[in-house]
Amino acid sequence: MSAFRRALRTFGRILRTRYPGFLLGLPVRAGEIPIFNYHDVEGPELRGDLEFLAANGYRTLTLEEFLARQGVSRNGHEVLLTFDDARASVASVALPLLQSFGAHAVLFVPTYWIGELDRRSPEAALFMSWNDVRRCQSSGVFSIECHAHRHALVHTSPHLVGFVSPSMRARYDVYDWPMRDAGGEQQLGYPQLGTPVYAAAPLLSTNRCYLESVHVARACQAHVEAEGGAKFFDSRHAHRALCSLHERGMARDGGRFMDRASLTRLVASEFEQSWDAFARHLRSRPRCFAFPWMVGSMAALRMAREIGAVAVFGCALDYRYERRRDLPVRVFGRLKSDWLRFLPGERRARLTSVLGRKVATFASLQNIAH
Repeated sequence: MSAFRRALRTFGRILRTRYPGFLLGLPVRAGEIPIFNYHDVEGPELRGDLEFLAANGYRTLTLEEFLARQGVSRNGHEVLLTFDDARASVASVALPLLQSFGAHAVLFVPTYWIGELDRRSPEAALFMSWNDVRRCQSSGVFSIECHAHRHALVHTSPHLVGFVSPSMRARYDVYDWPMRDAGGEQQLGYPQLGTPVYAAAPLLSTNRCYLESVHVARACQAHVEAEGGAKFFDSRHAHRALCSLHERGMARDGGRFMDRASLTRLVASEFEQSWDAFARHLRSRPRCFAFPWMVGSMAALRMAREIGAVAVFGCALDYRYERRRDLPVRVFGRLKSDWLRFLPGERRARLTSVLGRKVATFASLQNIAH
């Protein structure tokens, strides 16, 4: 994707986002309970956040307290901390820190990445095990809730974004790679070098899914491997060669779109498989659901309600849903954790001091394909 298109996309997302007034130096809105979202955790940053909250009299609510209040604060000094993805650092870093401060939080677990990975794989080392999750559950610190099953992106069109290269693999997270069709088997995680990547969107937010040509993908992968693997991309002609190979392959054997019924079943499986995993591994049922990337489609919201979710959580883009009364289930928006120290209080951060860095970070964290 060109730098210009990426800049336009960044600007568009900023415009669509409704951030709370306290980020601009205003007080917290009456009754608001700010919700902050963490992913991979680094000790000094989390400790600093917890020290800031403690020094300024903020209390971290349990999920039960938050739901009982229906998201409305009693005293203006309450927050909800949430952790997505069940990264290994949540168990090793966040849990002991939260315990030391007497804090509470919600852990949203993507069940595929906890339970179905080969624990010897490189991806598995990034995530907690079910034993880790059970330890968090029994700690009294975390409420354990659902973050979908696969946490997947899917291709949405044959628009070619690029080919997997060593630099792209180093830049993008394991989640950032769209799910790939491998002859009827869906693959997740880091793709093989040379794999074509097409325009994509979160599975739970899209109304179409493009199944790429397995033969074309394998031809591109084989070409890279035959030409030296990672060294192939040192050539300035590498991209052109792959584009030519891809174009010839697509002319003979292009991809296809998944039919609507199959896509509906795939979306439903995100809820069904994660609820089943909770029953098997935690002997519980989720009450809440955090959508990966952004709140999903209306159909996905209905599925969340029908399977038992009493509330769902999104991101800063999703604050526009909070006051809607026509949704199947209550929606709460969340802020990235690095906005926490903008709350009113001693040593409060100022937007002017970090605005340039925040915009640059926002752009750099965007996914390659959506």
